[in-house]
Parts: sequence; C-alpha cells; structure tokens
Amino acid sequence: MEEEKPILQEIEDKKEKWISRISLWVSVLLTTAIVIWYYQSNPPESPEVVRMRVFFKEKNREVMKFISMDRNEQIAFAFKNKHPFYLSYIRQSTVEQEKIRSLVHISTDFTPNQYWFNLGFMWVIVFTTFWFLGLITEACIVLMRRESEARIKNYQKEKEREQRLASDEKEFPED
Repeated sequence: MEEEKPILQEIEDKKEKWISRISLWVSVLLTTAIVIWYYQSNPPESPEVVRMRVFFKEKNREVMKFISMDRNEQIAFAFKNKHPFYLSYIRQSTVEQEKIRSLVHISTDFTPNQYWFNLGFMWVIVFTTFWFLGLITEACIVLMRRESEARIKNYQKEKEREQRLASDEKEFPED
C-alpha cells in the first residue's frame, strides 16, 4: 500500500492567508512598540547639545587641539579666542570635562537629523527581523498542517483497508 505524501506545491488557503496577515501586523505593531519604547527611554538631545556637537564637527581640529592641551595652555587659548565653549570648558569639573571630551570624539561626523535617521533605520531593522521570524513560523505552521493532513489521510486509508479485510473475512469465513 502506498503512503500519502505531504503536499509540496503551494495551496491557496484562507487559513494561510490569515496567518500571513497576522504575522505581518504583529511584526508592525511589535516594531512600533519597541521604537516608541526606545524613543521614550532615549529622548533626542536638547537643542543646546545639538548646537555644541555641530560646533565640534565644524571646528573639529581646533577643539581636538584645545582638549589635548595642558591646563595653562587651555586657559590662555580660552581667553584669547573668547568663544563661550572654551570659557565654559575650563570652568567645568574634571568629570564634566571628560564627558565633553567623549562628546567631542563622537561628534566628528555628527548631523543634526542623525537621531531621527537612526530611529527610522532601527524601525526597518527590527521590522525586518520580526517579519522574517514571522515568515519562518508561518512556514513551519504550513508544513506541520500539510504533514498532519497526510497522516490523517494515511490513517483513514489504513482504517478502510482494515474494514475491507474485516468485511472480506465475514463474507468468506475460514472453516
């Protein structure tokens, strides 16, 4: 007796369409929720910080030279240039100066809309990940359904064969 093989070709099925739609919308909703959570836990920088980072980008070489000077040279440079950044930097505590120093190093390629670009790109990456995982799950469900249908058909064929054998034995009893 030949066993029933799982269905390998694609079938238009309402359940599969619904599973596909649910997968897509769950991916969209989860992604949006994660991006909103990220936005709330990591808000954009204040306008003052953005202006300071743009200043660091525009005057990168000068600022790098300034923060690498020793304390006395920094004071002389600040009073010579009279820019508010240099004057406030020399008045800051060592901890604040280290924070500014790290901000200078990460501001060399800063753009004011970088946060929003990163947020949008994060949405795309997270959505793609969730959607891909949803598609994999969807494919597993479809394969399991098709194999299950094949097992059910095999079981039904086996039952029919047993019933035929039982009816044949009743018709032709062996003495």
